Amino acid sequence: MTGGTRIVTRPGGSLRTPRARRRIPVVMPAAAAWLIFAGLHRALSGRVWWWQVPELVPPLAFAAVPMVLLAAVAVARRARRTALAMAVLSLVLGGGACGLNLASLWHRAAPAPPDAISVFSWNTWYWDQPAAGGRPMPPPTGTPRRDVKGFYRYLRAQHADVLLLQEYVYFGADSRPIRVNDLDRLRREFPGYHVATVSELVTLSRFPIVAQRGLDLRPWLEDGRDTPVPPGSGWPGFHTVKTLRTDLRVGGRTVSFYNAHINTPVDSSPPGPDPRRLNRTQHEAREANLRALAADVRANPLPAFLAGDFNASPAMGILRLLPERLTDAAPAIDSLYPATWDERWPLWRIDWAFTSPEVAVHEYRLIPSEGQSDHRGQRLVLSLTR
Repeated sequence: MTGGTRIVTRPGGSLRTPRARRRIPVVMPAAAAWLIFAGLHRALSGRVWWWQVPELVPPLAFAAVPMVLLAAVAVARRARRTALAMAVLSLVLGGGACGLNLASLWHRAAPAPPDAISVFSWNTWYWDQPAAGGRPMPPPTGTPRRDVKGFYRYLRAQHADVLLLQEYVYFGADSRPIRVNDLDRLRREFPGYHVATVSELVTLSRFPIVAQRGLDLRPWLEDGRDTPVPPGSGWPGFHTVKTLRTDLRVGGRTVSFYNAHINTPVDSSPPGPDPRRLNRTQHEAREANLRALAADVRANPLPAFLAGDFNASPAMGILRLLPERLTDAAPAIDSLYPATWDERWPLWRIDWAFTSPEVAVHEYRLIPSEGQSDHRGQRLVLSLTR
């Protein structure tokens, strides 16, 4: 005994304490378990509806857990190579889902030209829903918004040429969506802007709107019986249209702006997302919305910009359904781990922006909501390259 610790001598003269021995059976099963999870996630995410709850893991875990395992392997002796191989393989399998924005380390955007377009995309958190006076219930996860003037002041402060706004809706105590009609106030608050709205989406534009339409998911449902419209709904469009396309006349060209709010992985009606309300219909609706969006962009010859709340983190394989023609604007974000939700614990990026090859991104910032929402806003400066 030395200092109260028994020394164990192995053949060859190496020394190991009982504590060191105990580390080995922990590292090996942990590395094996995470490798199995990473492999299953890569194979199942976005492909089967019942994997939607495991998808809710913070994306950073796909990098953080393998790195912790690698550190643990460094102090292990027995089976070190096997544990090391499993940790490295799990990092390879899940690394693309971790949400790290490595391109931000070297990307340098070109200066914006004088005719650049400023865009602000934001999930408003049930618009300006008040909490008193017999009006619908407050937002489900925190203090109700009472300062309606502050809400519009925040929107105006973005000084955007185009605003893509989601959750233009109230919810009643029975979780029923309630239409909002704030068009008169929007026109007063944004004089000279053109307004397009469908379902729970609003697009405001300084540029003339030459065409607008909502993208209906129903033609893209694999099973027509799997409709996301609840029985007796008085507002079917809320459930069937989650993308608003507006074609804007910018200078001498027409540009398509897509404003999207894709369904959550689990039912998100008040009081909020709950993994216990997992269902196949929710997954089918997400897929159908993304297929409708991809088909429209694929057939659209115009320059295109897409932004909104996709309710999908970098770890969710359903993002593979996004239009091939569009690329993520994330390299222009000055953040190694951009996260947009929620503002209290920003672990997920679920708000995204994408551009077609004809659109350059000169600036991309995530804007704090100043208590107006649980989402950060996305502010971008764009220009047409060709």
